[in-house]
Amino acid sequence: MNRDLDLLTHLRLQRAQRFYHSGYGYRDNGVMSSFYFLFAANAMVFGALNYAKYTKDWRLEKRLLGNTLLSPASVDSGRWWTIITSAFAHVNPFHFAFNMLSLYNFCSLCAFIPGMNGLHLFAVAGGSAVTGGLGFLYHRRTKIAAASRSDWQSKTRNYNSAALGASGAVMGVGALTACMIPNAPMQLMLIPITFPLWVFVAGYGVVDAYLLDSPTSGIAHAGHLGGLVFGAAYYLAFMRRSPMGVWRSVQRMISRR
Repeated sequence: MNRDLDLLTHLRLQRAQRFYHSGYGYRDNGVMSSFYFLFAANAMVFGALNYAKYTKDWRLEKRLLGNTLLSPASVDSGRWWTIITSAFAHVNPFHFAFNMLSLYNFCSLCAFIPGMNGLHLFAVAGGSAVTGGLGFLYHRRTKIAAASRSDWQSKTRNYNSAALGASGAVMGVGALTACMIPNAPMQLMLIPITFPLWVFVAGYGVVDAYLLDSPTSGIAHAGHLGGLVFGAAYYLAFMRRSPMGVWRSVQRMISRR
């Protein structure tokens, strides 16, 4: 019975997506409008950073990076707002494109979830950005504390280690979407293999946890995990009463017993 309900839900979701991409039958609940606002904000900062870089306007670049790069050093110097502004900044074009494409894919699914709206998207994206930033800071300070007193190189490296990008917010939105429609089909970039959404998001979480302390990885895995945790917590706190989602499946399993 549960499998039949899941199949029906997926068929309806796929039909809704086809209507959306064809321009017919789509009713905006504010989710995509919120996505376009977030995309525009990220694109403006990305454009400003790259303009400063390619015109060699070092003063502008220093000012922008000083107010967007998140690190223990920046927070200790009083720039606490970088916990939030870092989620709107990208320097690498691939990083920017990957995050925005991922966010678009998750939002295009959220647009058809009953009870989901633009305010929920803003809340989970903003909250995930903050918890992602706090997760990154906590992990770096933990590594600083764990280093021996004589290992000033490690302490300095972690203290000045900086992060930026919307990955934490994207992971939070992805976690919420996976909790709402866990079996929605998802494809990884150009790989012609379809995964259930919950496998896709959980896989990212497992990889981030595995590489958390990797000395060769330049990715803020702790920030990803912080965003993922907030997205799942937001679902349990505010969205579990929706007619869709993991919580409803658990309730149906319990009631059948």
